[in-house]
Amino acid sequence: MRSLLPMLDDFFMDDGWDSFFDNAPAMRNCITVPRVDIEDKKDHYEVVADFPGFTKDQIHVSYERGVLTLEAHKDNSKETNDKDKNFIRKERYASDFRRQFAVRGIKENGIKAALHDGVLTITLPKAEPEIDKGPTHIAIE
Repeated sequence: MRSLLPMLDDFFMDDGWDSFFDNAPAMRNCITVPRVDIEDKKDHYEVVADFPGFTKDQIHVSYERGVLTLEAHKDNSKETNDKDKNFIRKERYASDFRRQFAVRGIKENGIKAALHDGVLTITLPKAEPEIDKGPTHIAIE
């Protein structure tokens, strides 16, 4: 399409990367996974994950059986009719991802999460450690 608009070639400065990505649809739809830090803060764990451009409605956090799950879905691609718009270039896409972390010994009713400026912070309070009473004797009948 750009060859039909020669005056725009200099404006968009095709340096060879455009044709590389145009010929590799998998690269255009690649999934990016947010960076995650997990820190032990003695009485709780703090999980910090980068979610730039996501809203809290697009992020789902769950904890089940010792596994913390972070999921997100973002759909930037909107179906448009060619009569409505005349795109020269369109790179917006939809993406899904899911990450899981084994974090055991958590007090489930105290878990909190907050999203501020694209950074998700999850606080996982530690449960009281179980005292090892030693082996339990089981009588044989």
